[in-house]
Amino acid sequence: MKKKFIMFSILGLIVASIAFVGFSVSATSDYATVDDYGVYTVSEDGTYSIEEMLVSAIQDEYLAQATYAAIIEAYGEVRPFTKIILAEQTHIDLLLPLFEAYGIEVPVNDAAQYVVLPDSISSALATGVEAETLNIAMYEVFLNQVDLPNDVATVFEYLQAASENHLAAFSNDRLMGAGYDLANMIKNQFRKGSSQGHRGQGSQEQIQSGECIK
Repeated sequence: MKKKFIMFSILGLIVASIAFVGFSVSATSDYATVDDYGVYTVSEDGTYSIEEMLVSAIQDEYLAQATYAAIIEAYGEVRPFTKIILAEQTHIDLLLPLFEAYGIEVPVNDAAQYVVLPDSISSALATGVEAETLNIAMYEVFLNQVDLPNDVATVFEYLQAASENHLAAFSNDRLMGAGYDLANMIKNQFRKGSSQGHRGQGSQEQIQSGECIK
């Protein structure tokens, strides 16, 4: 009976996963809740100084790096986060010389306090999609600024192209994320069934030996 129960439970999970996978592909999640950090300071029709652009750009790279680090810590070495988090450090390193060149103070990296940890791998991938989409849009605004210096434009163009590659990677791995989550659901179901079985066996042995729980 217990085996049948587990089998029916697994079948139920597989059936449910069809809807789950469909949901995960179109899922969205909150990248962050802060309104005055990184990309959130940028509007589509805004005009920005070099300092404002560089500060917003590096803060957004800080936030992406911190978010992906939190996801890896929570869910393990899941692709493409393990590769993209390394790229985020490269992005930061490309921006830093511009701060020096224009005599601008580098903002403190306090992005970790703004991270919103997704509740599943599928949601984490959706977070990646959202983060990179916003990042691309931010650099598009900056590249459209009048009289943008060539060295700044070159770095922004590179970072925008990198974010487009990251967006493709997150989008391609959305179904894989649903697979990870389904595997975890099945694993937890097995653990639950096994735990219930051990408890039931122990209770039966107590009854047979004359013991009772008071």
